[in-house]
Amino acid sequence: MRTPTPDTRTRPAPGRLPYPEWRFAYLGPEGTFTELALRSLPEATGARLSPAATATEALTLVCRGAADAAMLPVHNTVAGVVADTVRALAESPALTVLREVVLPVEFALLVRPGTRRARIRTVSGHPHAGAQVGGWLDSRAPQARWTPAPSNAEAARRVRDRECDAAVAGEFTAAHYGLQVLDAGIQDTAGAVTRFLLCARPGRWSGPRPAADRTSLVGRLAARPEEAGGLLDGLRSHPFLRSVSLRTVSDGRSGSVLFADCPGGAGQAATARAVGLLRLRLPGLRVLGPYPSATHVPSYERSETMHTETAAEAGLSAETGSRDIARLRDRIDSLDHLLIGTLRERLEASREIQRIRTRSGGSQVDPGREAAVRGRYAEELGEGGTGVAEALLDMCRGRSPR
Repeated sequence: MRTPTPDTRTRPAPGRLPYPEWRFAYLGPEGTFTELALRSLPEATGARLSPAATATEALTLVCRGAADAAMLPVHNTVAGVVADTVRALAESPALTVLREVVLPVEFALLVRPGTRRARIRTVSGHPHAGAQVGGWLDSRAPQARWTPAPSNAEAARRVRDRECDAAVAGEFTAAHYGLQVLDAGIQDTAGAVTRFLLCARPGRWSGPRPAADRTSLVGRLAARPEEAGGLLDGLRSHPFLRSVSLRTVSDGRSGSVLFADCPGGAGQAATARAVGLLRLRLPGLRVLGPYPSATHVPSYERSETMHTETAAEAGLSAETGSRDIARLRDRIDSLDHLLIGTLRERLEASREIQRIRTRSGGSQVDPGREAAVRGRYAEELGEGGTGVAEALLDMCRGRSPR
């Protein structure tokens, strides 16, 4: 398995932003995917890069003037929103996003040289990494206990210092900490990507910036994530917001934090309407600023107002198009095969839960849990996600979806 490297096709709009002798912070320590994302930018060449232990610490360095910008992970296509980053953005004073980077992520199991898998008792990594390798660990190292870490590189540091037995991180992280790659490519889902944001204080840059085609907002909600489903469903159904992505995470107390993505920049009427409506309905939301999105936008985030097609792509020959369609249909067939297998596993797990609940005198159905499932599918898949979740829940209850 090759070591993950920045995909040049996923870089933001070309052109170096005017950052003379800038200082960058990033979620560290050294050897994180976030550092890899930062180093993929031409602005990072020759700049001073400072690792931070947490997202909050990285943004604090920016707010205090000790760093000019901070690179942080915000979303993964498998594990979802990075809660620590979203909470840190909501808690920080006014910030703006300068640009984003999207990187493919692949994981490896790192150990001290000579460690055998059977001797591993503790495995550490970022919670998002844990969500992406849980199936592999359950089948290959069932005796190991998972210990979350602020970052995958911090988990590697713990292994080096004998605080745990193994770490989940990128293969490239091993060299930073004198570790060995015991197993590579351990992620449960191939093709996952993580999105990173470069954040700074407003007004820090000078001169022209690349064209903006994404606008993000963040803010607190009084309701917990599981209680905010009705509010978010109402927002998603509004004609102005159907192409807007709305995601919530717990704020660590009694409420939640909303992170919203709108396709388009401030100069586009549809984006201005969406941002205005969101701030009217949710006055606590703060605009993180329009900024250039990565050239490659994952398909789950595409909308009619967020095209990246080039003139050259539009002029593809019919023959090339037919080959591409055949290749993509083969890929869809493979994905369908994986989905069916996963659905069967989910169905069995759900029915086992129902058997346990009914044996103990409880109800077969948990309405609160079902509402959370609907909310999660709606967040990740848009307005069609609720229908997918309902069909899935009907099947798990033993009823065929209509």
